[in-house]
Amino acid sequence: MHRCFIEPGRWADGGILPSDAEAHHLRDVLRAEDGDTVAVFDGAGREARATVRLAADGMLTLEVSEIGSAAQRACDIALIQAIPKGARMDLVIEKATELGVARIIPVITDRGVVRLDAKQARKRAERWKRIARSASKQCGTPWLPVIDPAQPYGRAIDRLGEFDAVLLGSLVEGTQPLRMVIDSLREQAPASIAVIIGPEGDLTPAETAAAMEAGARPVSFGDLTLRVETAALYAASVLAHEFLWR
Repeated sequence: MHRCFIEPGRWADGGILPSDAEAHHLRDVLRAEDGDTVAVFDGAGREARATVRLAADGMLTLEVSEIGSAAQRACDIALIQAIPKGARMDLVIEKATELGVARIIPVITDRGVVRLDAKQARKRAERWKRIARSASKQCGTPWLPVIDPAQPYGRAIDRLGEFDAVLLGSLVEGTQPLRMVIDSLREQAPASIAVIIGPEGDLTPAETAAAMEAGARPVSFGDLTLRVETAALYAASVLAHEFLWR
């Protein structure tokens, strides 16, 4: 069954007028016909079945039935991600969406290669949101991550107090293994966890110190040096397995 993303503000009793892009995708790409049944979701846990209604002039509407709500996640996972070069951030967005990450905060760090002005940051944010919507349709999740515009690393560090626990992927010697830190977190049953993943050249000592001073706990992902996107998805997978559903 085809799945459609419908923004929360477009839901109404009995009927939905999809966005132009979603209507085009259903009508012209998927070739949906009048009377077809599709699944719809709003990215915030609401799901429903809907019947396609095609008018003679080509206007497409959705007649909604069987509205329900998905089970609430036990923990919101946030990924504070230094933006890697090339298309690797696209991969992180796609897979983090599939893994149930609730918020993605792209950051610009001292050693990171990517530099974005305000216009570029807005364009990237819109692209990442489209990737997340596509991933959510494919994998069946009713949840979409909140994707913040790219921002300076320091601004994200100032927000760490919003989370019950913050982990920092680190290559510093003596860092605790992730599994040991998770063992200590289980008893706390945190409602929100953020994990910070640095750039290709790792965070600077000053950036690492700033995160730790703000309450982040440095963790190791093992003896191997992982690429940025691998570290991000490894951390998201482990945290989702341990804390997302209880």
